Amino acid sequence: MAFKSNEEIALQVRTIPLNEMILESEPVLLLKIDVQGWEYHVLKGASKLLSRKKGEAPYLIYEEDEKLLQASNSSVKEIRDFLQSVGYHHCTQHGTDAHCIKQD
Repeated sequence: MAFKSNEEIALQVRTIPLNEMILESEPVLLLKIDVQGWEYHVLKGASKLLSRKKGEAPYLIYEEDEKLLQASNSSVKEIRDFLQSVGYHHCTQHGTDAHCIKQD
């Protein structure tokens, strides 16, 4: 959904998962995501990148806005569960942003 003045309008947007864009050999130090509630979907599309071992996985910053996440049929819990499944066990909150790293 997009917003025009105070009304919501539906838009169809072509997407390409990050898994298809970033080569396994390409180093990525930071992944910053702010897509107005669609963070879970972007993270799922970057699962190969996020599954890299500690030291090769990027520092992750993404927006956690429960209201926006609900509009895209996801939640903070769903994101955190997914991140733990790929090895991100340490996230800290900075305003509405979550900062996550892989630690031992």
